[in-house]
Amino acid sequence: MKKLILLIVYAIIIQASVLSQECLPEGIIFSTQAQIDSFQADFPGCTEITGYVTIYGGSISDLNGLNSLVSIGGNVEIIYNDELTSLQGLNNLTNIGGNLTVRNNYLLLSLEELGNLTTINGRLIIESNLALENLAGFENITSIGSGSFYGLSIDGNFSLISLTGLENLNSIQGDLYIANNNLLANLSGLENVTIIGGHLEIFNNDSLISLSGLNNLISIADDLKIRANDVLFNLNGLEELNFIGRDLYIRGDYL
Repeated sequence: MKKLILLIVYAIIIQASVLSQECLPEGIIFSTQAQIDSFQADFPGCTEITGYVTIYGGSISDLNGLNSLVSIGGNVEIIYNDELTSLQGLNNLTNIGGNLTVRNNYLLLSLEELGNLTTINGRLIIESNLALENLAGFENITSIGSGSFYGLSIDGNFSLISLTGLENLNSIQGDLYIANNNLLANLSGLENVTIIGGHLEIFNNDSLISLSGLNNLISIADDLKIRANDVLFNLNGLEELNFIGRDLYIRGDYL
């Protein structure tokens, strides 16, 4: 009987190790749909990639082959995927140890499939996703770690009308850069951000009429730069701000 129990325990341990397995410490680049589709056959049991992941390919349209992943230890780049409309397949991802970059995915409609993500230890970069309308999918992110350049960059998302999805974010350890989002009218979604550990730059958002959303911001460690937002006529929304570590810079042009 004791032997049987030991065998059962041993089987459970083996099964658990198979179900939760690290792989690819050197990282991986997915450049074709076939690589995505065959991932689980090529790396059976892999749930945690300890290196980086780059998804970069004009033919990639479906990420379902990556639905076994729960953690990625390095940087994650989802860039220049002309056919990608959804991040379905990354639904089980909970942790990113480095930066998350979602850039130049022109048909990407939503980030909601990242809804189980709780940790981004590096930077969050959302840039030039021309069809993206909001940032739903980051509701479980409360803090964005420091980076060498930006903590959070939201730039060139021409259809972005809302920062919905960032409501639970309360601190940004690096910089916050919001630029070139043509339809963004206000900054609602950032209401819980109280501290920015770098500089805050709000630049060239053609429809921005209000800084509402920054109402609880109290401290900026570096510069505050507000420039070339053509229809922004006041600074309402910054009433609680009481500390700027360096310069305050407000201009109506691009310089």
